Amino acid sequence: MEIVLEVPDEDAARVLELIKGIKRVKVKSPKKAVPQLDINTQLAQDLREAGRVLVRIKDGEKLSRPARELLAELKDEL
Repeated sequence: MEIVLEVPDEDAARVLELIKGIKRVKVKSPKKAVPQLDINTQLAQDLREAGRVLVRIKDGEKLSRPARELLAELKDEL
């Protein structure tokens, strides 16, 4: 039987030590978690910055550029 446990980082060492003490129990190496929080944090920061730029364009503090120019730039990046 396979059992998956999610344990907070600060308790992981203690839990692993307890489990390894049980005979006939195999412990697989813990998988590294994907840093979703970092990705989400970066996305949120990018969206906030985009909102600030839009407000500056609306207030006339910054000039927008033609959509064709933007699309050409995005096409070049692919």
